[in-house]
Amino acid sequence: MKKTGFVLILLVSSLLGIQNHPTDLVISRIVSTPLRYPIRFVFIGDSRRSFNSGDPDADSIFSIARQQIDELGPLFVIHGGDFVQDGYRHEYAHFVSMIDSSSTNILTVRGNHELYADEGPLLYDSIFGETDYFFDYGRYRFIVLADCQQDSLTGNYGHYIDYLVTEEQLSWLESVLADARTRGLISFVFAHVPPYQPGHDTTHCLGYSNYYPRPNYEMSHTEQFSNLMAEYGVPIGFFSHQHLYDRHQYRGVWYIISGGGGAPTYGYISPPPFGCACHHFLLMELDSTGVIHGKFYRIGESGPDSTFNFTIYASGIEEARRGSNSSKPEFMVLKAGETIKTKGEIYSAAGRKIGQDGKVRISRPGFYFVVNKNRGIQKIMILP
Repeated sequence: MKKTGFVLILLVSSLLGIQNHPTDLVISRIVSTPLRYPIRFVFIGDSRRSFNSGDPDADSIFSIARQQIDELGPLFVIHGGDFVQDGYRHEYAHFVSMIDSSSTNILTVRGNHELYADEGPLLYDSIFGETDYFFDYGRYRFIVLADCQQDSLTGNYGHYIDYLVTEEQLSWLESVLADARTRGLISFVFAHVPPYQPGHDTTHCLGYSNYYPRPNYEMSHTEQFSNLMAEYGVPIGFFSHQHLYDRHQYRGVWYIISGGGGAPTYGYISPPPFGCACHHFLLMELDSTGVIHGKFYRIGESGPDSTFNFTIYASGIEEARRGSNSSKPEFMVLKAGETIKTKGEIYSAAGRKIGQDGKVRISRPGFYFVVNKNRGIQKIMILP
């Protein structure tokens, strides 16, 4: 691969309008934007449409999504990876031309399809820069991690892919999460391939090399990765790779899979409202107290699909009470089975609404929140 090829890609795109590369340039635009809540960003993944090169409909769905997103006007988009077919120069150039024609800041996660061609990793590095990076905005830290690595071995389709988080990446991730906690920031983690969680789907998830259908958990460091997510109170991990939508919880962390950006969809893992097989993207809205709203947009439809909308309360929300001058929240300790008489909506710590206005009986131990527009947020601990 000649260096002039990279220069040509960057030169042409710079003449067309906004540059959504390199990553450092995009982040500089984001963090220099005056802070205003709610912080709004979009997550979308797996936009490459077809395995047939030259397919005229290859990016038609993603093009529609891009127009929808520009109309919504979020602060930025994070693309969860698999935005090219095999990782060749002309594919990267085409994708760059598409995102540079957008009026929205777009960041990328490196996926497996970016790596099948010999030059794939070098092209990504040359156009976008670092594959592992983070930035802070408001109360939040956004962490991007590449969990797909090009293997030296090749097959009929190109290079094999090692699906793993390295030990060096784990150390880096822990240091970034620890620093965020010290600063009082709420962290989100973005990667392409979701880790396997016991009791959930086992296919197409984080593993090593020929990982399907049983990932190698030891070599992929899946357990260590999940432990860090739980230990540092990450409210949501965002992933793609599976061509569907799925939202499930493991050890207090919500794992969201959004791989409906244009690639052919397949059957869902969880039934609605926690999963579906459709082309979509997520609009996330983050407020100043740690309340996270997720709005689900089907590509090509004007408004969000309320069936799949959700609210999640990030760890640390108890530090703030809306509508109150008190710096500490009200705190109530009850035993399982007791009845709570309250005005407001009751949510689990994971953000699932379980009751509203009146007497509510909670049988499962854990942390809960009562959200009242006038009194703010009240934290409740249910003991066994």
